[in-house]
Amino acid sequence: MTSIPRRASRPVLAAAVISTFALTLGACGGGGGSGDSGGDDSVVIGYTGPLSGGGAAYGENVQTGLQMAVDDLNKDGLEVDGKKVTIELKSLDDKYAPSTAASNAQRLADQDKAPVVVSPNAGAIKAIQQINDGRSKFMISAYTSDPAIVQSDNPLTMMIPPNFESYAKPFTEQGMKNGGKKLALLGTQSEYGQQWTKAITDEWKKADGKIGADNSIDYATVSDFAGPVSKALSEKPDSIFVGGPSQPTALIMEEAKKQGFKGSFLVMDQAKLDEMATVTKPKNLTNSVGVLPVKEYEDPGTKDFLKKFAEVAGEKKVATSETALNYQSIAIIAKAMEVAGTTSDPEKIRAAVPDALSEVDDKYKVNGFPTKITDQGHLMNPELEVTYLNKDEKYTKVPVEQVSDAK
Repeated sequence: MTSIPRRASRPVLAAAVISTFALTLGACGGGGGSGDSGGDDSVVIGYTGPLSGGGAAYGENVQTGLQMAVDDLNKDGLEVDGKKVTIELKSLDDKYAPSTAASNAQRLADQDKAPVVVSPNAGAIKAIQQINDGRSKFMISAYTSDPAIVQSDNPLTMMIPPNFESYAKPFTEQGMKNGGKKLALLGTQSEYGQQWTKAITDEWKKADGKIGADNSIDYATVSDFAGPVSKALSEKPDSIFVGGPSQPTALIMEEAKKQGFKGSFLVMDQAKLDEMATVTKPKNLTNSVGVLPVKEYEDPGTKDFLKKFAEVAGEKKVATSETALNYQSIAIIAKAMEVAGTTSDPEKIRAAVPDALSEVDDKYKVNGFPTKITDQGHLMNPELEVTYLNKDEKYTKVPVEQVSDAK
C-alpha cells in the first residue's frame, strides 16, 4: 500500500513533528526488558516506513496510529510478568526502499532489542522476512493486503489488513450492478497495482464481463491524467477500475466525470474515498465501490478514536485504515506480551496472539477488530465489509466473503 504525494499542510507538518518526537523517544529509549531483572522495564516497538519523499504522508498515517496506541497503552498502564512496562516507538525512514527497510529492521532488532518491527510496504516486508528469523529474531507487524506475505510461511509474521483478493468479487458485483459489463483499467503500474489489476480482471471475466486495454498509470512520471482517461473512455466502458494513491486517484475520477463518464468506479484499497473527498468534490466520487471509511465503522472505540485522532492530526486530516488498523495492532501486541509474560521473546509473543485477541480492551477496537489469527499469521475480521458510495453521496455497506490466503 502507498499513499498520496502532496504539499505539506499544517496537519502533515504536525504529523512530521510527531514523527521527530517519536524518533527522539526511541533514540533515548533503546532497551527491551525481559522481565527477569529488578525495576520497571521498557520495550521498543520498531517502525520502518516512508517518512520522507512521495510516500511520506502514508508513512506518517501509519506512524500516527502507532504513536496514538503507544501513548494510550502507557497511560492505561502495561504490566508484564509482574512488572510495569513502558512502550517506546522508534521510527526509521526507509523511503519505500525494501533494502533500506531490511537494514532498518535489523538495526532496530540488534541495537534497540525491538521484539516487533512494523512495516507498511509489501516489498519491504518480503525483504524483512528474509532476516527476521536470523541472529536477532523479531516479529513483523505487516501492514499490507498482499497475500504473498502469509504464503511465505514465516512464523514470526502477523498480517494486519484483509487480503485484497477478497474485494474482487463484491467490487465486480457492484460495478456491474451500477455500471455495466465493460470494464476499463486505469490502475497503478506498481507491482501491487498490477496484482490488483489481475485479480479484478480475472473476477470480471468470470462474471462474463468484457475488459478493455490496460491503461495503468505510473504516478511517479504522470501528473496530467486527461490523456490516459480519454484513451480509456474511447473504449466506451460501463465501469472503470482505478486506484493508487488517494490524490491522483481522485483526480483521475474527477477527469473522467469532466469528460462525461456516467458509469461506476471500482476503487482499489490503496485509495480511500473519504480521503479523496479532501482533494475533489464528493460528487466526482459517486457511483463507486471501495473500502469502508473508518468513520463508518461502529466498533466500541471508533468514536473516541476519531476524536483523539482529530486532536493529534487536525480536524481537516482524515483518519484512514492505515492509522486505525495499526492502532489496533499495537494493542494486540501489547496484550500478547502480557499473556506471554515477556517483552523480549518474539516467538512467545507471536504464539500468544490468538489468546490475546479476546482480552484487548474495547477502547482499542476501532476498525473491524479481528477475532482470530490464522495459522499463517493473518488477523481475520469475520464481518468484513466494503462500501458503495451512491449518487446521493451516501455510503452503503456491502458484506465481503473472504477468500483463502492459500497459494
